[in-house]
Amino acid sequence: MMASRQKVRGVGAFTVIVFLLFAVLIANFFLTVGKDYLQYFTVRSVVSDVAATPGAAERTDRQLWSEIDRRFSINSVYDLKANEVITFTEDGSGRYMLLEYEVRRNFFANLDLVAQFNRRDTLAP
Repeated sequence: MMASRQKVRGVGAFTVIVFLLFAVLIANFFLTVGKDYLQYFTVRSVVSDVAATPGAAERTDRQLWSEIDRRFSINSVYDLKANEVITFTEDGSGRYMLLEYEVRRNFFANLDLVAQFNRRDTLAP
């Protein structure tokens, strides 16, 4: 038998619009957070490389910050300054570099996304 036209219905225009808006919202989220995580991977690489450099534990804080800022500039990380996001600590087992910073981005209207990044590396003797 042939089904009547009223029983055979497809997805309505409203449903398609809702799905599209949801897809745009998800894409916006991943693009917003993705940029910050890509930058963090670059920052993490720079900090790890400087910490692993032989003799890093004997260098002054200012020398290490200068080297990190130089590498940040080479890698196009312009919105972070080494002396603002990196501190140095020392205990009986060695000297450590602590990377701590937070990125706050507007997501939608009055909603913000906040990402906190922390890393601790031992400075090479």
